[in-house]
Amino acid sequence: MTILTIANQKGGVGKTTTAVTIAHGLAVAGRRTLLVDLDPQGHVAFSLGLPKGPGFYRLIVDEEPIEKVAIHARGNLEIVPGDKRTEKAKRTIVISNFPTETISRALKHARYDVVILDLAPSLDVLHVSALMASDWVLIPTKLDAMAVDGVNEVLRSMAEVAERGHRLGYSILPTFFDRTTRETVVQLQSLVETFRDHVWPPIPQDTKAREAPAYGKSLWEYCPNSPVISGFGEERTGGYGSTMSRLLEVLRG
Repeated sequence: MTILTIANQKGGVGKTTTAVTIAHGLAVAGRRTLLVDLDPQGHVAFSLGLPKGPGFYRLIVDEEPIEKVAIHARGNLEIVPGDKRTEKAKRTIVISNFPTETISRALKHARYDVVILDLAPSLDVLHVSALMASDWVLIPTKLDAMAVDGVNEVLRSMAEVAERGHRLGYSILPTFFDRTTRETVVQLQSLVETFRDHVWPPIPQDTKAREAPAYGKSLWEYCPNSPVISGFGEERTGGYGSTMSRLLEVLRG
């Protein structure tokens, strides 16, 4: 089982859209996938047309097993939903004996090919516990200075986790890419110069990505042929289709 965390300290960078899209994409590719919502907003369930719920709270506070709290979302895809009670679960983790190991222990007996953890944009015990449980971190980022600073915050957290003996692979996923905007292009070039192969092809800005959650559909269901999935230009660069190809390489490696 591979555990993948989606993280950025800055909000509004497309974290949940990315988490839902790759989770459904992996499920369609035949991987039994679990998507865990660690954000009190509960937008994972909402994005898939399902009710928010205290799934993560029940997993951590009530210590219910995964098979009781996970709900069916799509073929090969189950989710552990979140809601405002996730904040109470976080307080329980803080006072536990082994806070950084809490998520690892909760997922110990999970039977999935891939588990995806969708984190809130904050640096707290859930963030550290998720990193300690993970094998790989995917960092979505808008191409502006504040979001890129959020990338650096995640990398600093990963360095602290590495000091505890747990090293993580990572990739950076530029989102909301608009090649007609100078700042966007310059920030992408700067990211590539700094992080090189860790930067994956960008996700184009596409209004359909904002529309899909209102219909309770993933992007694969709502707009499978749009640029946000298939990329842009004659060469079809970027898009979540490209992200899926890269991610499947990671999982095979």
